[in-house]
Amino acid sequence: MRYTPAVVLTLMCAPIIAGAQDRDRDGDLRWERRLSAGQHVHVRNINGDISVTPSSSGRVEIVGVRRGSSRYADRLTAEVTETSDGIMVCVVRRDSSDECDGKGYHTHDDDDNWGNASLNLEIRLPSSVEIDATSVSGNVDVVGAQGDVRATSVSGDIRLERLRATSVEAHSVSGGISASVESLSGSGPLSFKTVSGDVKLELPRGLDADLSMSSVSGQLDSEFQMTLGGRAASRRRIEARIGRGGRELNLTTVSGDVRLRMTHE
Repeated sequence: MRYTPAVVLTLMCAPIIAGAQDRDRDGDLRWERRLSAGQHVHVRNINGDISVTPSSSGRVEIVGVRRGSSRYADRLTAEVTETSDGIMVCVVRRDSSDECDGKGYHTHDDDDNWGNASLNLEIRLPSSVEIDATSVSGNVDVVGAQGDVRATSVSGDIRLERLRATSVEAHSVSGGISASVESLSGSGPLSFKTVSGDVKLELPRGLDADLSMSSVSGQLDSEFQMTLGGRAASRRRIEARIGRGGRELNLTTVSGDVRLRMTHE
């Protein structure tokens, strides 16, 4: 993937706000730009939440808000790298070997000390731009996104609301997943995976999908009528058709339950 050198948010935008009250209200870091339709915003955060909401300006707007002890929080910043399909946004530490390129966040030493601090990213996204957001230690919230939607967290929850999607991928290790999809277009897959959390989905009433669910100790509770596949269902695996089938609907948990509901019209 082609990329250009990273641009640090604090160099392009408003200076860091010094006061704690201003910091909480206005944010520490700001960046904005208009992207072409169909481009992607890729976000990588190690320690902090990611919140994505619709943009009213037609531009991608990014606000970073530091939290925690200033001794550690002042080390944190964000870099934006242009890629062949949009931009990559990474939270990095100033005095470290952290880097951000078209493939994401990288560090070249064993220093994993982020201290008692985090940097939360608030992103306003135009409807024509797609989102791919990952946090290691933080929640990922996406509201009103369209197209291909990707959300990943290791130790946080994932909340997706009011999506108009062609495909959705949401993966968490120790958090739960909740997703509400208002409409689906195309035939892209829907994939929801978690280890120790529950999966709660609201999908369009006229859903056509081939469901594949695997779980160790979780249960499935569905409002959708299903036709079981040729292979016999077991406690750990279910394959079934919803409606006319076609679109892949993959659900995976270890100890969490899965609840499927119809989106309210």
